[in-house]
Amino acid sequence: MTKFENINDEHEHPSNDEGSNYNNFAICATGLMAILDETQTLSLAKALLVMPIIMHDSTVRHLGKQNVRAREVSALTSTRPDLFLNFNSRFLAGLTPTLNAIQLLAEAKYISFNGELVLTKALTFSAAIGDRANRIKKAAKNIAALLTSPEDELYLNLRIEL
Repeated sequence: MTKFENINDEHEHPSNDEGSNYNNFAICATGLMAILDETQTLSLAKALLVMPIIMHDSTVRHLGKQNVRAREVSALTSTRPDLFLNFNSRFLAGLTPTLNAIQLLAEAKYISFNGELVLTKALTFSAAIGDRANRIKKAAKNIAALLTSPEDELYLNLRIEL
């Protein structure tokens, strides 16, 4: 297992604009690894949804709570619509960092890609990786549960405009 060292320490980069510091491919790569640790494989269509989820601090905090149970995206969008109001714009902003993260992970042999992302080498999550990455790891099981729905249903419920 390999560690990424301090990918994002939010204490060094404070911001009032929620998610602005997290819109980079390193934190996206960490998020993808956290989700793949739960699922082992992920379609490209579903991988593209990870960044808009993890770049939204309120969503990560909500999904990382111990008392939040895993549910489908349709249930979460109906009970917590505030978490998805600007999802399409987050999706569009996350396309480039997500594709860069996938390329980085494939080049570093963390994943293989042949139509879908397949975990080939696990990432060790520790305090050294940063608070944000550890919050994402804590929420990964619930994020993975959201992504179990069929792709067309996910894109419809999240109101992605293609």
